[in-house]
Amino acid sequence: MTLVATQADHEAIPASIFRAYDIRGIAELQLSKDSVRLIGQAIGSEALDQNIATLLIGYDGRLSSPSLSIALIEGIRSSGCNVVSLGLIPTPLLYFATHTTDFDSGVMLTASHNPSNYNGLKVVFHQTSLAENQIQSLRSRIETNRLRTGDGGFAELDIDKLYIEDICRRIKLEQPLKVVVDCGNAVPGKVAPVLLGALGCDVYPIFCEIDGNFPNHHPDPTVPKNLVALAATVLEKKADVGVALDGDGDRVGLITNLGNFVDADRMLMLLVQAIVPNFPNRAVVYDVKCSSKLGTLIAESGALPVMHRSGHSFMKQKMQEANAILGGEFAAHIFIRDDWFGFDDGMYVAARLLKILSESSKTSDELFDQFDTGFSTSEIKIEVAEERKFLLMEQLLELADFPAAKQITLDGLRVEYADGWGLIRASNTSPALLLRFEADTQTRLLEIQNQFKALLRSADKDLEIGF
Repeated sequence: MTLVATQADHEAIPASIFRAYDIRGIAELQLSKDSVRLIGQAIGSEALDQNIATLLIGYDGRLSSPSLSIALIEGIRSSGCNVVSLGLIPTPLLYFATHTTDFDSGVMLTASHNPSNYNGLKVVFHQTSLAENQIQSLRSRIETNRLRTGDGGFAELDIDKLYIEDICRRIKLEQPLKVVVDCGNAVPGKVAPVLLGALGCDVYPIFCEIDGNFPNHHPDPTVPKNLVALAATVLEKKADVGVALDGDGDRVGLITNLGNFVDADRMLMLLVQAIVPNFPNRAVVYDVKCSSKLGTLIAESGALPVMHRSGHSFMKQKMQEANAILGGEFAAHIFIRDDWFGFDDGMYVAARLLKILSESSKTSDELFDQFDTGFSTSEIKIEVAEERKFLLMEQLLELADFPAAKQITLDGLRVEYADGWGLIRASNTSPALLLRFEADTQTRLLEIQNQFKALLRSADKDLEIGF
């Protein structure tokens, strides 16, 4: 099959879908079968230029994914690049396959936790997720017609069983645990309950039937309101813990035995406590949204705290650059490299946390309650048009004046005081500015929030701030 890219094809693909660390847009509107086919040809062309002859392909449980995956495979093969299809899988299984098969590169068709009408592409070359400039180079290939043509081969591979067996070889629970797992009707429902059962857990699955309409709740485990049913089921079943996974399985959320929500800061703190003492002086990477208390704990545990910009691709690249043993984002992408491959994998992270719980005499609520993160907010979203959010962020940086504080601008603006901090940054995945605040007291938290409100109003007095 040979594709000829036309100017009309190019114009039909909005530049805005080529984001900082993936390609993401509304299915059929911004990501039609024709545009995905063309993007696939560009990915295949780029792969061949990097001496990658074969790409692994997986897709998630969205309604648009089966048909778009066919178009993606056609596009890649039309470049002359070979395809090995992994079929319907969570994203971490694609990453796992790049580390454990003969093929170290691939493409995952997923829009992660975005609404059901979205879809997207995550691209991995030589076990490394593409980011910013590399994503834009794919767009440039299409716009300038630098597209190879050929007839790539096709094969299929079942990776599910190999993935589950590998984790079960590495992780042994000291005692059986009663676990409720909520997959939000997304693709992790195909693997997570089976994995937890294979680890020896007594598993109670809820919303694990794959349904791309996401009928029960949005598949984002970092938002407490999405885990109301999970918390209720944990209490009803008297379970040890509740595990929630996001739309493609690379992020994890937890509910304790008392029904309390555990944010990523405290999950990372428990992992730091368990892992870092065995790897003194190694780096631990965390993003600008994480608690300052996490950085303090990393240093106190004998590791080097490294703050970095948000985004799974940026985090993984920094992990490699810093030779980090552990990393994580407040968005619950967590990366473990002591006995795993360093990619974000909500199911593996859940298994590691279950191992720690199985070795402890404490309940899950007691384990996480030991970590104090002061007074903090969850992530606050201010809706801003996609084409305006980065410009507005530039204005905010120009207007920012916090003389008594340290200003960190590696990703938006993080303002740090001795007793708290605030953050504002442009989202990479949605039309919004994102904010988060933390302080030692509630009064101080409100003071810092008010300073950021004043900054926002100085840039746009009509902005609907909402906090």
